[in-house]
Amino acid sequence: MALAQGIPARFQIGYPLPEAAEGAVLKPYHCWAEFFDAGRGWIPVDISEAWKRPAKADYYFGRLDPDRVLVSTGRDIRLPRRAGPALNYLVRPYAEADGKTFHDIELERRYKNITGGK
Repeated sequence: MALAQGIPARFQIGYPLPEAAEGAVLKPYHCWAEFFDAGRGWIPVDISEAWKRPAKADYYFGRLDPDRVLVSTGRDIRLPRRAGPALNYLVRPYAEADGKTFHDIELERRYKNITGGK
């Protein structure tokens, strides 16, 4: 909607972190957006979190919970030394073998709180 109105906007994707101090990231990826305001810079908006938690809907217009990790920004991602088309988005490792996409990548995402607080 922002782009349709001529407002710069971008897509972001990452992972929410569980509340435990450390462990595996088990939830699937999560997407949100940002739009640009010349006086304030990039402003995050997360409509899906606002929808899940209506009491915090205003919070998710301009702020994000700190328990998330950004993996990539934007779509049509061009990787260095990749001759093929741009990737629609990037949320997990990408590899090629002999010029072909290699899909058999096992991935375990783990985290640890090193600040002592949540």
